[in-house]
Amino acid sequence: MSTVDAPASSTLTGRTSGRLVTWGLVVWAAVAVTIRLFGHRLLSPGSPLVVAAFFVATVPLMALVTYPVYHWFDIGAGRRPRAAALMSLPGMLLDVLLVALSTTALPNLSTGSVINFGAVLLFGYAVVLLTGFVPRR
Repeated sequence: MSTVDAPASSTLTGRTSGRLVTWGLVVWAAVAVTIRLFGHRLLSPGSPLVVAAFFVATVPLMALVTYPVYHWFDIGAGRRPRAAALMSLPGMLLDVLLVALSTTALPNLSTGSVINFGAVLLFGYAVVLLTGFVPRR
């Protein structure tokens, strides 16, 4: 379904779409820098409790960077799935490169840590995408 055919409730203006993509890139950059600096501690296979805590912390952190955006940009329930996708896709594409080039981009991460990073990435993006469908309580 093209934007022209989409119901009005699911369309976003070009300006709002650009802001959502920009916000997604800002969040991606913050996560990438955090993993670059602290990933060896947060994602070490030798610290399963820390890794588990990181997974658990991902849920409220991703909710914290998405639900307020829906409010700030007055994005109603019908437009949230599209907004969640716009926030997620740029980072997902960049993370393909980050993981593929992890020996250069994330030299302090072991292979096991990179595997954990990939799992956390998938989980985090799933949470962001779910915020497009699950209303905030």
